[in-house]
Parts: sequence; C-alpha cells; structure tokens
Amino acid sequence: MTPPTPACRAVIGHDDRLEVTDTRDYPYRCICFLYVTGADSGHWTGTGWLCGPRTLLTAGHVVFVHERGGWARQVEVIPGRQGDLWPFGSCLAAALWAAEGWIMRRDTRHDYGAITLPADRPYGDELGWFGYGVRPDAALRQAQLTVCGYPEDKPAGTQWRHANTLAALDEQALTYTMDTAGGQSGAPVWLEERGMPYGVGIHAYGAGTGNSATRINRAVLADLERWQAS
Repeated sequence: MTPPTPACRAVIGHDDRLEVTDTRDYPYRCICFLYVTGADSGHWTGTGWLCGPRTLLTAGHVVFVHERGGWARQVEVIPGRQGDLWPFGSCLAAALWAAEGWIMRRDTRHDYGAITLPADRPYGDELGWFGYGVRPDAALRQAQLTVCGYPEDKPAGTQWRHANTLAALDEQALTYTMDTAGGQSGAPVWLEERGMPYGVGIHAYGAGTGNSATRINRAVLADLERWQAS
C-alpha cells in the first residue's frame, strides 16, 4: 500500500504509460523498488533512484510518514525489479534521510529524502547512477522530461515510464501531465543531456489536473551533498 500523503498520484485522461521491458538496461536498472516497513509495522511501497555509489533519492514521505510514527523501521531496496525477477538482488537501507521542512512541518515543498546503502552494497558502482543537479527555468521548459517508477495499479513490481514536457514550474516544484500512480513516489524525473539521463526532480504528488515533483534546486542539492558525505 501507499503511505498516506496530502495528495495522490494520478493518471490524467488516457493512460499513456509504457512498461519498461528490460530493467537491466541503463538507466532503468538504477531505478529501485522500495518495500518499506513502518514504525507501526505497516508496509508500503515506493520508488528511489541511484544518484551515487551508495545513495538513492526518494520522496520524504516514503521514508518518514508522520501518520505512521515517523521514520521507517526498514527499507528493502530492489534495483531494476521486473515483476518476479530481481536481476540485481536486494539489500536493506543502512540510513534514511529527509528534509527538515518535511520532518518538522510536513511542508510538501520539502518532501524529499535519501537512502544510504550499506558499505558492502555500493550498487552504483555496479549499475551506474543518474546525473542530477540544478537546471534553469528555460532549459526545463524546453526539455522533454521522463518520469519512471513502480506504480501500484500495474502488475506488482513492474516499471513504467511516461515522457512529456512540463505544464508549469516554480522554484520548488515541477508540474506535468505525465501519468503516475501510488508507488511511484520518489521516482526520478529526468531530461537527457548529451544522451545521458540527468535528474531534475523527485516525483511526489499529483491530481487529475497535474502531477508534480520536488524540483532539485540549490537547497535540495545542498542537503543531498551533506547526506552523501555523512
């Protein structure tokens, strides 16, 4: 099940998502299915994406759920899951992180977090990872973006993607009509630069009028760099 959040993810009009048919390919192998056990012993799923050898980005409400006692008790990370196939195995998270604004104020503008993998499971060294960073408004408005993750309304553990241009943006959020569903919280939103994927947002919310991601801005980047160094 999906953790409770202030909004849901939505299919907008016709469902235009496409299934990823081989999750062993880059960058899809860097997108991870997350099976979360909460502080209240409940369970839910989410999506995360490798942004370094031992770091995943995800939504804050995947790893810290106020209504379920706060920090997740356990997160199992399954890179490139394809239904019943787990081509790269799995591991348990070694540390969880979330933005202070999400933890202290439930501020949806700060709904992002990260997962540190164990020292003996540096999946990024094996599978690669997404580039990421701050991009100006003009570049984002012109680009075709892709969101990809593990929606709960599709066969269990399958990965689905959708690409389109942005509907709107501001300093802290990217809004789009790309179709998503519960379970895709934390999914990467990326553009391509010189043929390589470059993460610019972390999927988090939506409604019938538009889904949205936390934009990677300088504050998000500073938190991520701090978490990676810890």
